Amino acid sequence: MATTVIDGRPHAITDGHRGRSYPTLRGTMRVWDPTTFRQAGRELLFPMPVHSVTAAPNDRLVVGFGSEAAALSRR
Repeated sequence: MATTVIDGRPHAITDGHRGRSYPTLRGTMRVWDPTTFRQAGRELLFPMPVHSVTAAPNDRLVVGFGSEAAALSRR
C-alpha cells in the first residue's frame, strides 16, 4: 500500500496481490479515497500479479508487477 495526494486530497493505493485466496485480484491496483472509504475510479489491470506500489515525485505512481515495473502518471 502507498499513500499520495491527488487533486489536493489524500488517497491510498493498494495492490491486488492477495495470494491464493483471491486469485482474480492478483493483477490489479486500486486507488481509494480514505475520506469516503470508496474506490476512486476504476481498478487498473496488469498482465502479471502486482506485488508493490509506491508514490513517486511529480505525481507519479510506480507499480511492480511480475518482473516488470511501470511509472504511471495522470493525463
